[in-house]
Order: sequence, then C-alpha cells, then structure tokens
Amino acid sequence: MTRGEYSTRQKRELLKFLKERSLQHFTVDEVVFEMQEKGEKIGRSTVYRYLELLAEQGSVRKYQSVQGITQYQHVKNAARCDDHFHMMCSRCGNLLHVDCGLMGMMTEHLMTEHGFRLDPRETILVGVCEKCRSDGGEAVEHGADCHEGCHHCL
Repeated sequence: MTRGEYSTRQKRELLKFLKERSLQHFTVDEVVFEMQEKGEKIGRSTVYRYLELLAEQGSVRKYQSVQGITQYQHVKNAARCDDHFHMMCSRCGNLLHVDCGLMGMMTEHLMTEHGFRLDPRETILVGVCEKCRSDGGEAVEHGADCHEGCHHCL
C-alpha cells in the first residue's frame, strides 16, 4: 500500500465518521481521539488539513464556539446553511439550524426599517438549548439560588 492510498483510506474513514455524526460538532482533537478509539491510525495534522479542505469545499461548517474553540460540523448542503440562521448553546456548544419564517421577517424588518442587511452566514444566536435547560444546567451555572424568575433562565 502506498502512502497516497493510506491517506485516501484515512480520508474516507474520516468522512464516514463525520457523516455518521451529521450535525454533531467536533474539535480536531475530539475527532482524532474518537477515531483512534475505534482503532483508526490517524494523526492530528491529517484530520486538521482534511477538515479545513472539507470546510472550503462546503461539506463541513467551521465555526467558533462561544468559548472561542474552533469546531467542525458535517452538513449535507453547506450552501443551504447560507440561507438560514444558527443558534449556539452557550453550555454544550451545539450549533442548531434555524429555518423559521420569523427570522426572515426580522431580516426584512432590519433592512426596511434600519437599512441594515443581516448576513445569516455570519449570524449566530447564542443561548441555552432545550437539552441543557432540561438537564438543569442553567441553575448550576447561575448558582443554587437560581429560580424561574431569573432573566438568564427563561
């Protein structure tokens, strides 16, 4: 087996890994760790370079978490991601896709009333996802005295 074949196999395995976890987000180190746990011999630089290439090609979305950590997420149609907004959970870092008419109305309002063109590719709403709220994560983050009336815990 030549080195080129090995890299091609690694890339196929990496793409398979990402597709199996579509819409989940990963750092380079998380991908390397999980793939190595499955017995795949793959290095950090290989994963990084291939994720960057996939991001350029549009099959992987690259973004910064609220903690400033670069994360990657496989998407079936990245061009479609340019047409809708995203929400990011400040607790778990999950990136959610928002296809909602209300967001379109808000975009139109901002343009019509304020002359401001909002770019959905660059706009991420930050908050706490349903799963983290149901896990009680907000109460932990804001202290034991957190209550329903807390403006952070809506």
